[in-house]
Amino acid sequence: MESSLPSKARRCKVCDGRAAGAHFGVDSCRACAAFFRRTLLSKRKFECTSGGCGKPRECKGCRFDRCISSGMLPSLVVGEMEDSQNIPTVITSHPNIILLHRMLANYKDFTRDRVAFEQAFLKKNPEYEVDRCQNTPPNEQHVYDVFTSKYDLVNQIWRESSSYLMTFMSSSFEEVLTLNEDEKFLILQNCLFVIHNGEGNFRASKAYRQRPLECFFTSYTTCLRYSDYESFYANTEPQRKAPQIIEKCREAFMEMRDVLVPIFERLKPTELEFLAAATLAIWSMGSSRSNQKIVKISESYRKRVFDELHILYRDEFKLDNYALRMGELMTLANSLEQTAMLIINVLRLFDIFNVYEEGSFTSVIVAPVEVKEEIHDDYIDI
Repeated sequence: MESSLPSKARRCKVCDGRAAGAHFGVDSCRACAAFFRRTLLSKRKFECTSGGCGKPRECKGCRFDRCISSGMLPSLVVGEMEDSQNIPTVITSHPNIILLHRMLANYKDFTRDRVAFEQAFLKKNPEYEVDRCQNTPPNEQHVYDVFTSKYDLVNQIWRESSSYLMTFMSSSFEEVLTLNEDEKFLILQNCLFVIHNGEGNFRASKAYRQRPLECFFTSYTTCLRYSDYESFYANTEPQRKAPQIIEKCREAFMEMRDVLVPIFERLKPTELEFLAAATLAIWSMGSSRSNQKIVKISESYRKRVFDELHILYRDEFKLDNYALRMGELMTLANSLEQTAMLIINVLRLFDIFNVYEEGSFTSVIVAPVEVKEEIHDDYIDI
């Protein structure tokens, strides 16, 4: 819930720490808001062993009582619960669901590493500002401040997080380790734009209730308002050299939002389903630029995802008729693929105007690559 007052001018009504915006109707810090949501969702009961010590920083019972007395509204948390579908969100232990479980575990590690890096990086650089709106998706395990996104900032974050993404890829898809540098780059490029753009809209669709979305996450802990798109590029090479392209970028990102968010709204996918759709998209992109080696790997992973989804829906989610849900997930996968290519192609427009500064990560990551077929000696006709 947005507030026009800067968060640094307000205090948390629960613990008296620095408020990070309004949560559940009350100015509060992220930690107290997360505690309130988590307590209600888990239906746990906390009691003060001293009968009312009045120390919300130390006592969970007094902390929850202070949340209620300060005016936090349980109905807002209940609304989140009612909006969700009756789809399990836990990691199951089915012996035939291997790839998706491995990906989910690796994705959680990938997320943890990104949050730690981004928060440390953002907080040590005073030029980056905590955003006035601190909305985040419900039930996230991490507590963090949301910062206002800037072009140079996202360049640095994406550059650093690409190493974490490479770890996520190689841990999830073991064949990545057998690829040459051009092949790895192609898959990294696919993965980066599918994951970051898909995740940014997926999380924003849960964090912000207004439609169409006014904001989206440009990284895990930075957000951008569509209305502030010009300020995103303020004092950058793209703005100085090709201001006309900025509007094209904004239109492309709004098109991506208008394609993806309605699907997220209808489907309300679990993280496991989102990763399944992302995997299908990653291994379907750029088929015209792939060689037979990547095509074969892609077909194998797409088949494994389909097989495991059937088991997941039939044996774990216990869905009697999951054809519609499977169809929606395929629509999501195709949309993730198409919107990722849309953004890559729009960002490549900057190259026409030679606007990327030297060493820009954007320039590097959107570079076209066409992998070649491997030539084996036994194929050579002497």
